[in-house]
Amino acid sequence: MTKHVVVVGGGLIGLCTSYWLLRAGHRVTIVERSHLGAGAATGNAGELTPQMVAPLASSNTARDIVSGLFSTNSYLSIAPLKLPQLAGFGLGFLASSLPRQRAKGDAALAQFLPHMLPSLEAMAEDGVDTSGGGSGYLMTARDEPTLLAAHALYADRATRGWAEAPGEPLSGASLRAAEPALTPETEYGFMLPGEFSLDPVTFVASLIARVEELGAEVRTGLEAERLGSGASVISRDEDAREVEVRGDRVVLASGAWTTGLLRRSGIFCAASVTAGKGYSFTVPVERMPATLVHSMDLHCVAIPMHGRLRIVGMMEFDGMPERTNVDRFDVLAGFASQVIAGADWDARTDEWMGPRPMTSDGLPLLGRLPGRDEVIVAAGHNMHGLSLGPLTGQIVTDLVAGREPGVDGWPFDLGPFAVQRLL
Repeated sequence: MTKHVVVVGGGLIGLCTSYWLLRAGHRVTIVERSHLGAGAATGNAGELTPQMVAPLASSNTARDIVSGLFSTNSYLSIAPLKLPQLAGFGLGFLASSLPRQRAKGDAALAQFLPHMLPSLEAMAEDGVDTSGGGSGYLMTARDEPTLLAAHALYADRATRGWAEAPGEPLSGASLRAAEPALTPETEYGFMLPGEFSLDPVTFVASLIARVEELGAEVRTGLEAERLGSGASVISRDEDAREVEVRGDRVVLASGAWTTGLLRRSGIFCAASVTAGKGYSFTVPVERMPATLVHSMDLHCVAIPMHGRLRIVGMMEFDGMPERTNVDRFDVLAGFASQVIAGADWDARTDEWMGPRPMTSDGLPLLGRLPGRDEVIVAAGHNMHGLSLGPLTGQIVTDLVAGREPGVDGWPFDLGPFAVQRLL
């Protein structure tokens, strides 16, 4: 049965969800406070990563948190004055770094991996632009232990059937021959086949155009404040007037703003969504890398996109998701300069900041809201919004239709992603 679905949020998850709902014949109204494609939708690394979709917390988490608190030159930045506000998230993040919890998170997310690229390919066949990137990532490190540990991790994931096995480790001259754009400091590397990248700017623009072609009603300038009765959302317009938008179902795809919206609706959620800000810029280079280069120890990514090189990295928690701290661009450039040779780091353009919607356990909030089956939450995709966005849209479309979610006969267990799960 056709339904009218109100999608709160016009970012990556909201757009992918709207696309699949429209393809299924539903009527869609998108409620967005800014413009379609806002938030973390366009300035990211454009990565679709079957091998790398996993919770962010690791055995290095405690060390990184200490560095983020006391160093101004760390990829992770935490504002000390915001510690009381971030304490719950931080403790949950530390708990998620324990081996048992990490294994549970890996297994939960592994459900998505075989279907990620087919979901995107189906969108591409319908005219959504997925160009500008390529296949395979070059994973690099400055020291051999870091490289070998990562290689073993990805090899293990491949034995579990989660993705393709990594290529053989390279070092020194063999690595330089494989990728001449690297600096001498980058001594070690290996290829991860089966990964895919695209240009998120053209992808999002194309997706917006397709969603509008399919008939979505777009209502910008409305900041969602709380859920109303039934399938409705109460927003404020640009003149601070209260506006109610009502449908048959509501999908909260509101990214880093999801927890605040739920709390203002009287709904407590232990798995809160917190903004972890990422930064990117474009830089001119003498030699373009042949493929995406991911520095594992410096926590930055260099991505060729339609003839330009984008640098992406940083993770900043300061409780202010819309404020850009310009010093973070210099820190990111300092990291990337140790990876990519021949770049003019003083000629940066397209500087961008976006709030990634992070959860402490690394798992999105995905499913019906307990006690309110008319409300579906699809938020908190961490650093995997592009990887999981197309498939999330298909899962939400099943939920709207009253079906158990699944793709190509494979069911999904949404239990680990429950909106009000315990941590």
